[in-house]
Amino acid sequence: MRGFRVTLVVCASIVSLALLGGCAAPQVFVSRQTNENTKACGGSDCHGAVVEAQAAGAHTEVPCVTCHEGTGEEHAADPKKASAAIDWTIDSCAACHEDEAVTYRYDDNAQPGPFGGSQRKPPQPKVKTFPEYKTIVAGHAFTRDYNEEGAHVYMLEDHYETLRGKFETCVQCKSTKVAIAWDSGKPLTVPKDTVVTLTHTATEGVPPKKVTIPKGTTITYATQPKESRVDAKAVFPDGTTWTSQPKKSEDATQNYNMVWASTIAAIKETFPYGAGCNHCHDPHTGEGRLVRKAMLYAIENDGGPAGQGGVNPYQKDSPKDWRTAQKKDRLNLMCAQCHVEYVCGKSGVDGIDRDRFGWAKATDLHDLYGQRFDYAQDWKNVIMGEPLIKSQHPEMELYWNSTHYDAGASCADCHMPEVRTKDNRTIRSHWFTSPYKYVSPELRARFADKTGVIADAGTNPCTRCHGDRSALAMQRQREFYAAQAEVEKLLARSVKAYGLAKSDPRVKTSLLAEALEAHRRAHVIWENLAVSENSMGFHNHAEAMSAMAQAKKYALTALEKERLAVAR
Repeated sequence: MRGFRVTLVVCASIVSLALLGGCAAPQVFVSRQTNENTKACGGSDCHGAVVEAQAAGAHTEVPCVTCHEGTGEEHAADPKKASAAIDWTIDSCAACHEDEAVTYRYDDNAQPGPFGGSQRKPPQPKVKTFPEYKTIVAGHAFTRDYNEEGAHVYMLEDHYETLRGKFETCVQCKSTKVAIAWDSGKPLTVPKDTVVTLTHTATEGVPPKKVTIPKGTTITYATQPKESRVDAKAVFPDGTTWTSQPKKSEDATQNYNMVWASTIAAIKETFPYGAGCNHCHDPHTGEGRLVRKAMLYAIENDGGPAGQGGVNPYQKDSPKDWRTAQKKDRLNLMCAQCHVEYVCGKSGVDGIDRDRFGWAKATDLHDLYGQRFDYAQDWKNVIMGEPLIKSQHPEMELYWNSTHYDAGASCADCHMPEVRTKDNRTIRSHWFTSPYKYVSPELRARFADKTGVIADAGTNPCTRCHGDRSALAMQRQREFYAAQAEVEKLLARSVKAYGLAKSDPRVKTSLLAEALEAHRRAHVIWENLAVSENSMGFHNHAEAMSAMAQAKKYALTALEKERLAVAR
């Protein structure tokens, strides 16, 4: 299994020889107008496995030099000294896949439904939707800067500019280059002296710090699987080393900042998007692929609520080899590389930098993280003085076993509908946006006008299976929003009540412990499904409503226990 993944990953990190024969000695340079160089790249001790895979795929007629610059006699003579360059930008694919690339780069900065959307200019703070949020997650960096999500084309730029603390672990979802380096174990190198702004160091009246990462800095990434502990290192040309596992005598904050800044310096050419075509597509074969190491580990090993692993741990006998899964799951997994709940970056509780997929639904996370990390993986609420869970964006977990999932639909069916190109080819839109935007004639027309694709009424992903139900969908979202709003108010009250009870010298500790248990169970469901999941319950309305009802009961229990804990 690992061998298969390495073969896929190698495609983004190998160098290709435009030569006849093998790698051992200089050979005659082959014209870039022919595909003979591809055969040469597969010579002895070189890239045989990759060339063989390419020969069987959609890109069999594409010479290696099309995507790998710098091949030639010098590289053949000494590959280590004369490396072939790899183009990590979308431009490298856009030459042949212009329409896919232009849809990926498009956004309308619009909110078509009652919630979410991709409006980022001006920023849309989450507290406008969840007014009690800063109390519920008091002390977390998300209280400083947390806005509605922008489009995929801005994901790396938005990560770079946020005022929250940032870690190299998080960049795996923002950068294909980092994700592949993590999975392959091959280092990244900073190509030139690069100034990086540490936006999270800014305070009122004080500008953010800037650091210069020197040319030649190398960064390596690894995760200790059982402990989920990250081992990342940035080594400057002078030997100075920064690490995600600093010694007690070292400044941990500076180490984390410098590893992250070095990572950014190594991927600057891919701004603003970071994640390119080869995040999901093997550029040699054209087939779909997975590169997110933590997800692959969860599937193949002990991901899921019972530690059973599998593509969908909520289905019986779910395969641990993703290649054998049904088509909808293979498609979904490409999105699940990022659209899941995961532990990512430095803990605010014990300072450990972790990388782990929970691979479980909201109602199971309390027990899962309690057993695995003793609730030390995220942060501590400063009002309560207790660790809680901050979820990411668990679209995949909520979608499992939903109505649309059971009907055979994949993420792509709704978020990547088919459109027609100027030359009348049918492709999937790579806008990765809300289906509401394709439902809206105005937004659909704007998309077509700016990208040049033909997006008519048939592009509407919903009407391919049934009539226009957008009004019903929005009604259900509002229904879920109303349910979560009740829980939000209860959680805010519980946070304050717990903080007051804990400070009371006569508090009944056993009842306070029961209150904490109930609060945590309520909080993780609410945080996961209401704030972090991006569909406002739509991806699985029945499950989301049921889970929110559970959260309400837990929140009421927490309040009652907090009251009894200080009752006289």
